[in-house]
Amino acid sequence: MRFVINDDFGKRLDVYLSERIDELSRSKIYNLIREGNILVNSLASKPGYNIKQNDIIEVTLPEPTPSEIIGEEIPLSILYEDEYYIAVDKPAGMVVHPGAGHFFGTLVSALVSYTSDLSSVGGKLRPGLVHRLDKDTSGIVVAAKTDEAHWKLSKLFAERSVFKEYRAFVWGSPKPESGIINASIGRSSKNRKKFIVSDSGREARTRYRTISNFGIMSLIELILETGRTHQARVHLGFIGYPIVGDLIYGGGLRHLRCLRKKEVDLGKLVLSKVERQMLHAYRIRFCHPFKDKNVEIEAPLPEDFISVESILRTGYYQQ
Repeated sequence: MRFVINDDFGKRLDVYLSERIDELSRSKIYNLIREGNILVNSLASKPGYNIKQNDIIEVTLPEPTPSEIIGEEIPLSILYEDEYYIAVDKPAGMVVHPGAGHFFGTLVSALVSYTSDLSSVGGKLRPGLVHRLDKDTSGIVVAAKTDEAHWKLSKLFAERSVFKEYRAFVWGSPKPESGIINASIGRSSKNRKKFIVSDSGREARTRYRTISNFGIMSLIELILETGRTHQARVHLGFIGYPIVGDLIYGGGLRHLRCLRKKEVDLGKLVLSKVERQMLHAYRIRFCHPFKDKNVEIEAPLPEDFISVESILRTGYYQQ
């Protein structure tokens, strides 16, 4: 839907739209604005924005979500399982739970097909899920089988008692080779689906260490001490070493500028193998709430990581 403002100047955006779209309540419109589905002059706005003459308002209605999960027989790579928890290695490209435009082929659909023992704390569309990963991030996702198990593991996450280690390929050679990124993260006011470093955001802390330096790119280890949305991606972009393939946070082709021809060719060869942000949830460790022992789970590096490392290692020593 598209509206061009010719009258009602000065009226709140959410009020204006609620008076013109009968099927949407003001609270629903408020949420659509906050989620970035309503733009003013092609930019994200706020519900309280006072509309002006000639403003162009574009409304995108997300597809309705199903009322319950339909189990699908999708192969799962199970890394750990007992009577309380199940941990799987999520491949890149798989959505964790249903959402707008992603109803089928989700990790939750696969879990529901695999077992009927999943907690109900997250609601009908997120059974068992204690945490999540972005669609194009691979690696470990842990689900709870009972509500008590869910609450107890969620408490450990909230208390920052869960060790979370990631691996990532980043552009450049981080300097220093290891360090701590301590920068608060908040939602962008210009793009509600993006996050930025902001003094008004929530505390976020990431430790990093360079594992292998290949000149134009490096393989690094990340320890996330907090759990903000897009934390690793935002932090690495903020310090100038964005994740390879992360187009939202600056990890695209622009890093090939000003390089020597051999480096450009090597970078292009790597990018020909990359179809996502090169971020992998590699290891997780926590004290089992019921067994009083440490559980450590590791997800092997996926094929695209192995392929990229091989290309970089060969190309680096041939330069």
